[in-house]
Amino acid sequence: MCGVAAGFGSVFGTPLAGAVFAAEMLTVGTIRYRALFPCFAAALIGDAVTTAWGIDHPHYDMGGMPEFSILLLLRVALAAVLFGLVSAFFSELVRTSKIVFARLASNPAVRSAAGGALVIALVYIAGTRDYLGLSLPLLSDAFAGEGDPFAFLWKTVFTAVTLGSGFQGGEVTPLFVIGATFGETLSGPLSLSASFLAGLGLVGVFCGATNTPVACLLLGIELFGFDNVGYIAVVCVISYLASGHTGIYSSQRIAASKLGRRRLPEGTTIGTARRRRQRS
Repeated sequence: MCGVAAGFGSVFGTPLAGAVFAAEMLTVGTIRYRALFPCFAAALIGDAVTTAWGIDHPHYDMGGMPEFSILLLLRVALAAVLFGLVSAFFSELVRTSKIVFARLASNPAVRSAAGGALVIALVYIAGTRDYLGLSLPLLSDAFAGEGDPFAFLWKTVFTAVTLGSGFQGGEVTPLFVIGATFGETLSGPLSLSASFLAGLGLVGVFCGATNTPVACLLLGIELFGFDNVGYIAVVCVISYLASGHTGIYSSQRIAASKLGRRRLPEGTTIGTARRRRQRS
């Protein structure tokens, strides 16, 4: 847990979010408070070491806080539901991709070769290399309102194929990119600022995929400041609920059903809950 806290806090320059993320990610619905002090220490020291090496983190601006209205709140709530659904879609697509590649090729080397060939084909189909690697330029484009409206879908497919075919890579930054680009895509239909929804999307999609609403609230504050903290909180709560019992961590234990409708057997994980849904 301290390793997760230090890694998250130092890589993204968000030590508070990193510490709470490490304490919150193991079990859906609970936080391991006993771990908070060592996790905070690890995250703060990790971030301090990174900063001491002169490493800068990119900064993105959500713009000023829009004037409050009930209509605005409803539009943010609708966006939050969609962020949660995109989170669930990403998690399920990665899982399905792993199953399909495993069935097509039992040999890991053949599986990875096929995945690599498919990624190359996707580059030619998309007509761009923007979706390879971390795709950080897509984040800048999303906050500037200059991105492709289908960028979030392309990045989701590229990431799912890459991870499903056996290549090892992170899911956090791709989720940031998917969330920000999807937020920008929604800015037109919802008549909201692209930078505003890109910031909410970055936090919301990551929250739904990791089931860590408190950590993601702190993530939003550390990345974007306090101006839009109320809207960030709304997005975190709703996206967390809307994503259901899905997530990128199949071994994540579920302490209680998100909506409290029924008790889950002790020891239920995201993976076992998914298998139970398939059987029913």
